[in-house]
Amino acid sequence: MDKILGHIDFLITQNCNYRCFYCSQSKKFVTGNFEEANDDTINGFLNFLEKIEKPYEITISGGEPLVHKKFFYLIEEIIKRGHKVSIVSNFSFNIGQYKKIKDILKDDLIELLASLHTTEVKDIDEFLNKAKEFNEYKGNSRFIVASVLSEENLETLKKAGEFLKENNIAFELQHMRIKNSFVEYKKEADDFIKKFPISKIKEKSNTYGKYCHAGKNFIVIYQNGECYRCYSSRFNKIHCMGNIKDKNFKLYKKAIPCLNKNCTCPKPILYNMIDYRRANYILAGILSIYNGVFIPYYAVKNFKIIKSKIKQAVEFKKRG
Repeated sequence: MDKILGHIDFLITQNCNYRCFYCSQSKKFVTGNFEEANDDTINGFLNFLEKIEKPYEITISGGEPLVHKKFFYLIEEIIKRGHKVSIVSNFSFNIGQYKKIKDILKDDLIELLASLHTTEVKDIDEFLNKAKEFNEYKGNSRFIVASVLSEENLETLKKAGEFLKENNIAFELQHMRIKNSFVEYKKEADDFIKKFPISKIKEKSNTYGKYCHAGKNFIVIYQNGECYRCYSSRFNKIHCMGNIKDKNFKLYKKAIPCLNKNCTCPKPILYNMIDYRRANYILAGILSIYNGVFIPYYAVKNFKIIKSKIKQAVEFKKRG
């Protein structure tokens, strides 16, 4: 496989057929107030892909990406432009849909990550058998079953973990995070983690001022076309990169300082984009002051997101 030059996460929809209580989008489902990438956003994204070096790894997620009516069209167009694709799905659709993904992408499918949401899966055995069938079909692509570990789903994940291990299917626990902080587990859950590895994506501390290549080698694109340097930057004016529909949109040319005290963004952590050897605290301070001017604007703009996260945290606390 060609060396991957960079990574783009494209969240094509907020809609999902699940209603997980710990999901940051969950409160929007009550009113149906969600957004999907329209034709202008998709076309702007595809035009952008023609301009950048090849290949980038394009991760398509949501919400649940397969609910978007142009999901299959989008992945076809991405590989036509010479890039690779990864998919994050709740794996709730029939096995034929996932085999279709592999048939379209062939070796250009880097990874399918199947999120096991135990609060929504009615038949865990059906989910696991479907995982086994796709694992045998995937060829050279990676297939991972991942699940957010909670005290509530511990027993279910123990069962799932044993099955997946027996069938040589990669299984990854994900650390539950509320309002950008990782929760503390009780002893039994900690003992389980020792048997099955938890995600390497953990909070990186003391990142403020350190140079990071996010924005240059990684961007997040939301369903409305807005682009950000990383997931930790949505309330950050400096790290807002504009809209993918803008014909003049472009990546940063070089690394710039991180403006977050602690990094919780998956891709910069996973791909070691933070350079702890280089820092510019003066520039970071100037940019932080500039950001401060826009805090009221971004607070109002993202009020619904902030409100849903607060409700999410309260709901989690109630559940113990």
